[in-house]
Amino acid sequence: MIFIFSIVGCSAKPENKKQENKVIKMGFVPLKNSEKLIEDVQPIADYLSEKLGVKVEAFTASSYIGVVEGIGSGSVDFGIIPPFSALLAQKQSNAVPLLTSKGATGKPGYYADLYVRKDSGIKSLQDVKGKKVAFVDPSSSSGYIYPGAMLVEAGLDLNKDITYQFSGGHDKSLQLLLNKDVDVIGTFDGVPEKYAKDFPNALTDIEKLKSSDLIPGIMVTASSKMDNELQQKLKQALQDIEKDPKMSELFKKMFNITGFQEVDKDSYKKVEDTAKIMNVDLDKVK
Repeated sequence: MIFIFSIVGCSAKPENKKQENKVIKMGFVPLKNSEKLIEDVQPIADYLSEKLGVKVEAFTASSYIGVVEGIGSGSVDFGIIPPFSALLAQKQSNAVPLLTSKGATGKPGYYADLYVRKDSGIKSLQDVKGKKVAFVDPSSSSGYIYPGAMLVEAGLDLNKDITYQFSGGHDKSLQLLLNKDVDVIGTFDGVPEKYAKDFPNALTDIEKLKSSDLIPGIMVTASSKMDNELQQKLKQALQDIEKDPKMSELFKKMFNITGFQEVDKDSYKKVEDTAKIMNVDLDKVK
């Protein structure tokens, strides 16, 4: 569910004719097939093009940490990224938190789940011992940090008590589970419904084993190199999504995002605490 928007070199005012040569690149961490994803988000690109007065193009980022590094270098001017990635960007390059997304319930947050097949015989976290687990990415909040922490707090040593791999995408983890290549996956709440079109048996063959505490919402995070005036215009454009029925429905359908609000920085302390359970040092993640 995790994705990023990026703006490259767009500090000039929209009314300036030179803006015709400027391009806003809207990128995403791996959610599904890159070509299909870019096709699906074209209406968002068109919406932002109109709001900002510059052309918006979409691309797919290859990894979560690649987005963080892009924000740090300024090649990615802002991202709508999961909270752990947002914290990394803030810690490593003084990135600026702009907005927090609201989930399907209207609350600024979402959940991570551990899913198993209904025929697996796995009924408790302790039953995961000795099993194969698929996480998404080392920098994914719902795809690693939170589900991994649930297993650690249940007394499992991830390096000794399970065999795990990183799939590279939430849909890929789901496919591994359905194909019986792994026994457990860590992903975001509602993943069976999200990918029901591609994997209809996800609605009947798997079940939740455990849900996490509320994860603070996906955050709009700007590079420290991004022009402040442009930051404010982007904030307004994203907050205006709730006033646009078409865009509002698209964000909800694709990302379970129902809007954006100001950032409550204190709520993200929980993410850092959860990372510590996983022995993750924000200064050293690369």
